[in-house]
Amino acid sequence: MFINKTFVTSFIVLLQSLVLAQSIDLQEYTTNNNLYDSRQGSCAMADIDNDGDFDLIITGADGQLSNRKTTLYTNDGEGNFTEVIGTELSNWSEGGKIAFADVDGDADQDLLITGRDGSPNYYANFYLNDGSGNFTLETTTPFEPSIGGNIEFADIDNDGDQDLFMTGYDNNNLIFSKLYQNDGTGEFSEVASTPFLSVGGSASAFFDMDNDNDLDLILTGKNSNNQKNTTLYRNDGSGNFSLESNTPFENVDLADIDINDCDNDGDLDVLINGENDSFASICQIYLNDGTGVFDLLIETPFMQTSLGTVDFADFDDDNDMDVLVTGSVVGETFAAHIYENQGMNNFSLVDTLVPVYASSTALGDIDNDNDLDVIIIGIAQLSDDIFKPRVYKNMLTPLSTKNISLYPKSFKVNQNYPNPFNPVTSLSYDLPKESFVNITIYDMLGNVVNNLVNTKQSSGYKSVQWNATDNLGQPVSAGVYLYTIEAGEFRQTKKMILLK
Repeated sequence: MFINKTFVTSFIVLLQSLVLAQSIDLQEYTTNNNLYDSRQGSCAMADIDNDGDFDLIITGADGQLSNRKTTLYTNDGEGNFTEVIGTELSNWSEGGKIAFADVDGDADQDLLITGRDGSPNYYANFYLNDGSGNFTLETTTPFEPSIGGNIEFADIDNDGDQDLFMTGYDNNNLIFSKLYQNDGTGEFSEVASTPFLSVGGSASAFFDMDNDNDLDLILTGKNSNNQKNTTLYRNDGSGNFSLESNTPFENVDLADIDINDCDNDGDLDVLINGENDSFASICQIYLNDGTGVFDLLIETPFMQTSLGTVDFADFDDDNDMDVLVTGSVVGETFAAHIYENQGMNNFSLVDTLVPVYASSTALGDIDNDNDLDVIIIGIAQLSDDIFKPRVYKNMLTPLSTKNISLYPKSFKVNQNYPNPFNPVTSLSYDLPKESFVNITIYDMLGNVVNNLVNTKQSSGYKSVQWNATDNLGQPVSAGVYLYTIEAGEFRQTKKMILLK
């Protein structure tokens, strides 16, 4: 996909003129934080009951590792979470991962949880959602019981359903990497032969590194010889992967990876942390040239961490990617820092949260005020409440009369908020009164791709889908798009990434 970067820059500047620059300020929300302690656990958000807000799941143990718990919380739309009582989710959970995905095409979020119980036995429990947030254990899935790895849903063969990649340690404490294909109904079968390195202490991420409309894979972790690795695999479009040689990534484990277009040039860049071969922590951005060739972005100010997380996120709504970093720095020093992208990948530290390591993060608009909030679990550098999950609300000031709340979401999600998406995204909004609504999709050159809505609408909850087609119904290519929604005096422009 050819993109004129001069036009891209001009169009982004034009969009950013719609809003004033604001400082990033996340404040811990303690008014109604009744979340259970979580040690060696994980967290994730998704709209489990299709009511238009992000709900929450947290796994982990108490401080003594004596009581392990999986807790599901529903959101009241204002960021107040209430525990769901009587779920079928296993209460014995620690050391694993969580992933939501619609595996059976019924437009609700199903759930996979890995971890270990108190025996300890490892498990990989998969639950089907009935659309109202009630989960039922599916007992016939072939997924490997595991800890210490990662789980990633993605459509690897472009057949419109969510496949699964898993890494970690199995019940015999042997490392593995396995790929499972979905038949479209939620029935999975293991792919017999793949080139993926078996790794533990691992992280992984699918993304279209070369703009050829399929999902490639980056993978970190230790192999069976205890060697650290970071490997990149190119997809041929049918789910067949090949190892890329001569990549610039440092070999790491105890890592995390996030993907986004941090320099607004129409391709996907890589943010990664972890512990390298010299047992030093790193936190680095690798910029993509659009073909899958990467270069290290030098002189970034990020705290170097491992046993933590990295997240791209537009916290200040200025259409570029800021960075959140958590984890262990050195010794007993931990971090939770937010770096503002001031344009052209110039980052500066602007906010410091409660420092944590062995951490997990979930990002999304939990209170429907059009900005990104954060939930963080982990071990805190405090004298009390060491294992308490923390809810941070974004204090971004609305820049126009707000007579509409907007919260984009995706039926098929690669991360815990809706970017990137494949193949359909759903834009949902709540009109407090009758309004004329206009929703327009643009490409990165400023051309109108599709007019989704252009009419007067009555008050109430609305949802409109974009199936990645133009105004003539023709499919559009993968890449970065922008949507603008207008209702009364409200106007908002956001970026979204189509992986196809």
